[in-house]
This record gives sequence, structure tokens and C-alpha cells, in this order.
Amino acid sequence: MFLLTDDELRAVYDASPDGCLVVGSDGTIRGANRRIGDLFGWPPAELVGQPIEVLVPEALRGAHEGHRSTFTDDPHTRPMGVGLDLRARRKDGSTFPAEISLSPWRAGESPLRIVCTVRDVTEQRRLRTFSVGALRATEEERQRISRELHDDIAQRLATLVLKVRRLADEADSMARKALGETVRRDVIDTSDAVRLMARALRPPELEEVGLALAIQAHARRVREATGFDVVTELEAVGEALDETGMLAVYRIVQEALSNAKRHSGTDRAVVRLASAGGRVVAEVEDSGKGFIVPEVGGADGLGIIGMQERAEMIGGSLELDSAPGRGTRVRIVVPS
Repeated sequence: MFLLTDDELRAVYDASPDGCLVVGSDGTIRGANRRIGDLFGWPPAELVGQPIEVLVPEALRGAHEGHRSTFTDDPHTRPMGVGLDLRARRKDGSTFPAEISLSPWRAGESPLRIVCTVRDVTEQRRLRTFSVGALRATEEERQRISRELHDDIAQRLATLVLKVRRLADEADSMARKALGETVRRDVIDTSDAVRLMARALRPPELEEVGLALAIQAHARRVREATGFDVVTELEAVGEALDETGMLAVYRIVQEALSNAKRHSGTDRAVVRLASAGGRVVAEVEDSGKGFIVPEVGGADGLGIIGMQERAEMIGGSLELDSAPGRGTRVRIVVPS
């Protein structure tokens, strides 16, 4: 029979991509591999001899001791991914979401040992949150389009049908001519409304003239429609972004401008776009009333979560800088 030497077993132990702990039935850590050091910020040798609860958030330590006692009374394998919402504590006091498997182990007559395998699932949780957010955004967009079609386009078409029927039944030539002109104008207005909906779904300027001029065109429409002054300082970014990247940046700028117009309490915002150092940077800044960022960081009243998700979708990041009385700046940084 081929057996691994102690050194070979230790090398296998340390080569694991997951953190591995060996814990005694009394909760004392008996061994830790290198990955545990990476995850928790503890040198593995310093963990040996300490209670396992040093790796548990302080608020949960009392409950954990009870769970540990129950487990050692009835040791059994508990695989990862069993639906538990677990958090682990680093040496510096910070925590992270974790999946943890437990495997009881006893060699001959030796005392019970528990092998704990720990995996940091921060990225998986982030991706899951992003996926849920993307699905939510898609559904909200569908609902918005459905409402616009029903409340606007469908009503326009229903009115047109009635007018066309009246036109067919109208005997007086002058009345027919006047009604025909009304129908013609209604058809043009409905066509314009459909065109605006299509533009909102995907601005044609993005493909025709690029991101900078598309943002400039949107700024002009905002000024003309609302009187809100949008100053643009835009550089052509060429082929630094693909179509998906351009659309994401455009939507974030669009949302940030909408927030500035509705919530800033001022009548002016500045939009900047530049490409340098392998990055495309877009900013929307106003000098309005501002807000305390933590108060909205966990909510989506200003579309912040949606903007963050769009930025992350293309490998970028969103920075939000604001404070009461000194305005707001939304900054999008995307690798080109």
C-alpha cells in the first residue's frame, strides 16, 4: 500500500484552495493550513491552541459554543452549501460571508477531531446580488414599457381608429378634409411617440456618432425640454468601449442627470467624459444641496444600486461623493 509521508500530507493540506482547520472536541484549534492565514489574517501557527470562537463574530460566539457542543454530542458530516448564512471573523475584526463544511474524524482510539473547511463566498454573494438586481431592472423596464404602450400608444391608436371610422362615414367634404388633417397629425404624433420610446430603449447616436456626442445630444434634449442647464466637457473616447460599455455609461450618466435635475435643488449640472491611462471616466456633478451618502447607500431611492450594477456589469466602478451643502458628484470608472 502506498502511503504519503507526513511532509507530503502537510503539502497537500497547505495546497488546498480552501481554508482547513483541525479542531478538537473542546473547540481548541489543533491545526490550520496556509489558506486559513490568507482568509483570516492570522499566521496559522498563532491560531493553534486558541478557541475556534476567535474566528466567529463576537455577537455570535455564545450561540456558537452551544452549537459546537451539540455537534460533538452527535458528530456528522455537514457539507458546504446547506443554506446556512454564516459569517467568519478576521483578526482585524472585519467579517466575511463563508461556507463551512464539518467532517468528524477519529484515528483509532485517538480523541475526536473536526475538520473544518472554510470558503470565502463574498464574490459569489456579490454575483448573486448582481443577478437579482439585473433581473429586477429588466422586469422594471418591461413594466415601464408596458405602461407606456398601454397608457399612451394604445390610447392614441384607439382614438385614431374612432376618427378613421368617422372619416369613412363623413359625407360633408369640408368636414372630411378637416377630420383627415386631424388624423394625419395624430398619425405623425403617434409615430413621434414611438420613435421617442425606441430612442429611450437604445439611443441611435451611440452607434451613429459615439458616446460623447450621444451624451451631448441627451444634454441638449434635457435643456430644451426642462430648462435644466447641462454643461458638457466631453472628449471623444473612440473605440475605448464596446457597445455594451457605451450603453452602460450612457445610462448611468442619464440616471445621474435625472437625479441632479429632480433632487439637487439647483438648475445646473456638469457632465465630463475623458479617456486616459487605460480607463474611461465619466462624471456628473452639481453644486446643489447634497446628502449624507450612508443614508442612501443601502436604498435605491436615487437609483444608486442600479447605477452600481451597471458599472460592475462592464467591469467598472461607481463612486458617489456628496455631503449636505456641497453638492454631489457621481463618477464612473471603466477599464478601456
